[in-house]
Amino acid sequence: MYDFKRYSFPEERKKNSFIYGFFSLLFILVIVIFTLIADKPQNNNKKIVSSNLSSVENKLIIDGIKMEDETPPAETEGEVIFDDNFDDDIDLSNTVVVDTSKSKKKEKNYTIEELKKKDKRWHHTKYQIQKNDNIWKIAQKFDTNYKLILLANNIDNPDILKPGKIIIVPNRKGVFHRVKKGQSLMAIACLYKVPLHNIIINNSLKNSNCVFHGQTIFIPDTRVNVSSIKEDTYIAKKEKSKENNQIKSNISLLWPVNGKITSSFGTRRNPLGKGRQFHCGLDISCDVDTPVRAAMDGTVIYSGWKDGYGNVVVIKHNKGYISVYGHNSNNLVKEGDSVQKGQVIAKSGMTGSVTGAHVHFEFRKYITPLNPLRYLKEK
Repeated sequence: MYDFKRYSFPEERKKNSFIYGFFSLLFILVIVIFTLIADKPQNNNKKIVSSNLSSVENKLIIDGIKMEDETPPAETEGEVIFDDNFDDDIDLSNTVVVDTSKSKKKEKNYTIEELKKKDKRWHHTKYQIQKNDNIWKIAQKFDTNYKLILLANNIDNPDILKPGKIIIVPNRKGVFHRVKKGQSLMAIACLYKVPLHNIIINNSLKNSNCVFHGQTIFIPDTRVNVSSIKEDTYIAKKEKSKENNQIKSNISLLWPVNGKITSSFGTRRNPLGKGRQFHCGLDISCDVDTPVRAAMDGTVIYSGWKDGYGNVVVIKHNKGYISVYGHNSNNLVKEGDSVQKGQVIAKSGMTGSVTGAHVHFEFRKYITPLNPLRYLKEK
């Protein structure tokens, strides 16, 4: 007898063919979508790192600011001057970020070789962190960008910058030397008191015999007083920008509250009996619950409680400038909020270390305190 169950009708074959084609197409579509999703983190990796750098920077600022400091910053005629020539002038677009999106621990890194393609002076210097150092002071010492230091050391925590720790600092500090006739690389290394291999590596030389008369080489990290060496040496140093003074003079801050200054910026005797300390801002007297206004446009990077300050709002402005508003009875903005100059951000109070109602107001370049009276417009 003929087995009809084994016979496949044309209509059934068409149906099976349609189902097979549908699932094949669906499978291909899933593969394409998965590939696009998988590629997305790699394409946006630099944006992710940029965001992480900003987050780390904010963390270092919030951790580093203190209402009073036992060690005052460098002063000139009673006013703190911040030289920001090192800042915001290094092109980080040449920095190659290592994509670690597939690893559990997301680290940030870069290659010094990519920086050297634009400027052969780039190299690493080991540096032991000193007392009262911070990332911006270190960057200033080496005339480099603090973001490169963060990247080079994978800094994501203020504890990494404790005194005594050794970090590497990407920089271009050093001198150029024009090789004399018959002068060996070893003799040059001895002249500048720099390890021979540092000169070889930094100038991409094959060995110590690869220099010739008239050749110009870069000597990194020399501690020798170059003025004592003849005309074959000149300092590899960029010209100081004149734009910074113009930027500073154009800053006009709004008074956060109207009131009498009860304690000025500078060294004073602590009202709570802690001896003489450097007061990093102005104390402006006012009644409790007086509206506190933003001194300049910016973004709130902290709104909460901080020892000494009580309820405090910290706002970041352009070019790394920071304003701080302490002792509030109530903060009216939260982290991430964009605020406009003159916007009410808090109500004044007596929280934190106070002896009476007032607003403690600070203006800083990153965490370096500046005298607010140099920037506040007249009432």
